[in-house]
Amino acid sequence: MSEFTVSALVLKRRDSGETDRRLTLLTVELGKIDVIAKGAKKSASRLAGVSDPLSVASMTLAKGKVNQFVTQAQPSRSFPGLRRDYDRLSLAFAWVELLAVILPWGEPDENAFELAISALKQLEDHPKPIVALIWAEQKLLELSGHQPSFETCSVTGTSVKEAEAWVSASAGGYVSRGHENGFSDRILVRAEVLYGLSRIGKLERPPTNLKYSDECIPVLMEFWKHILDTPLPANEAVKQQLRHAHLNVDS
Repeated sequence: MSEFTVSALVLKRRDSGETDRRLTLLTVELGKIDVIAKGAKKSASRLAGVSDPLSVASMTLAKGKVNQFVTQAQPSRSFPGLRRDYDRLSLAFAWVELLAVILPWGEPDENAFELAISALKQLEDHPKPIVALIWAEQKLLELSGHQPSFETCSVTGTSVKEAEAWVSASAGGYVSRGHENGFSDRILVRAEVLYGLSRIGKLERPPTNLKYSDECIPVLMEFWKHILDTPLPANEAVKQQLRHAHLNVDS
């Protein structure tokens, strides 16, 4: 089997047989791929540590008749600050869950890989990690071609004028008064939330603060559910944690 090396971020892992793990990787060279890490479930395996989600490594792969296999791995980053902080770790798992679902298979995109790593660094270091997650999600919506219209009505093109505004994922964003009845998934939010979501996505890095950041995540969740149409347990867990005020947010 011919071998080749990729720079990889582990997005997801599943057990495969008694000793192996199947990994979903985001790589610079091949995009999103699935590989088998043989023996990685064994504690003594050299692949055990690098098969954990959020691990970044240089991996040597061998292509078999059906699957690709990890034969060697050299870790390059593990984000220890995330692993020491439950709240930050929860947000990081929510982030890679989105990446694992929305990114296409086998389509290399250096921008996607750079965003994935940059967001994890921000989640590790940012004084308000929820702000970093909102920024990253907005960037991912844009990168994937699903950027909502938060400041202008997706039906009429008019700007937000209400103090509380309707937003609908099926409509593609903000819906002005009088046009909301056609969208059963509409929710009512503060206009400041829509302004914040629109502006944060235009920034090269997350701001130090974002007003009503705890109200932004449920809005974004509506769009992810509509776009992906698949369960997102890690993201639902973050939403519930926010509801119970367990995360460091500015409300």
